[in-house]
Amino acid sequence: MTLDFGRVIHRNLALIREMVLRDIKGGHAGHGLGSLWVYAQPIVVVGTYMLIFGVVIGSRMTVTASFPGDYTSYILVGLTPWLLMSNALGRATNAFSSNANLVKQVVFPIETLPVATVMACFVIYAPTFALMVSYKFFFGAGLGWAALALPLVLGLHGLLCIGLTLLLSVTTPFLRDIREFVTIYMSVSMYFTPAIYLPDWVPAALRPLLYFNPFSYVVWVYQDTLFFGEIRHGFAWIMFAAMAIGAFLAGLTMFRRVKPYLGNVL
Repeated sequence: MTLDFGRVIHRNLALIREMVLRDIKGGHAGHGLGSLWVYAQPIVVVGTYMLIFGVVIGSRMTVTASFPGDYTSYILVGLTPWLLMSNALGRATNAFSSNANLVKQVVFPIETLPVATVMACFVIYAPTFALMVSYKFFFGAGLGWAALALPLVLGLHGLLCIGLTLLLSVTTPFLRDIREFVTIYMSVSMYFTPAIYLPDWVPAALRPLLYFNPFSYVVWVYQDTLFFGEIRHGFAWIMFAAMAIGAFLAGLTMFRRVKPYLGNVL
């Protein structure tokens, strides 16, 4: 099952590339700056959070002695992967619904649609990730040895996004309310993710909510990799890997079962 999916994706890499380019360029045809607007939006959002929380609020906060670097880089390292995840899941619910004409074509490899959706998000956020790494390297406390694990982290992150996108994209045509649920959940989830604050700042009674939020583990892994420069959240790495593999296998299983019926409900 997994090998078949991989073969389809490998055979259609050129098609996925074209779909990603169409996704990025399509919505800004005729604009003066063209597809640059796609890259500007996440940078502006991250920059705004850095200004408000890192500069304005951060200047009035005191961090612990074990806190390396500055609060601004902490926000940047935690917020960037969360925003990418939020963007990917927001697009996931429409991966098949917005391409109904392609799904109904018998010969079209619809496996490429969720993969192209995730790849487009990674391409869009590539400049923001470059800003995150550069800022930490030049203005933070530098990068530690754990930064060598960044390719692995990005790979697991991509696998997690593809798995969740498969799950959401194949269930949304049958349960349309999922789209609204995902929108609300991602809006609320951010405030229960330790991306813009330290877990120690959360009252003890509410701190378990951080561990119930699966996206907290994603943020902790990125913080270990790029902010702390060492593994401080070992359990988060295990959870992150388990979530990535589990979500991908669950999404692939659901996709295989639902695929024959997608064309009938779209």
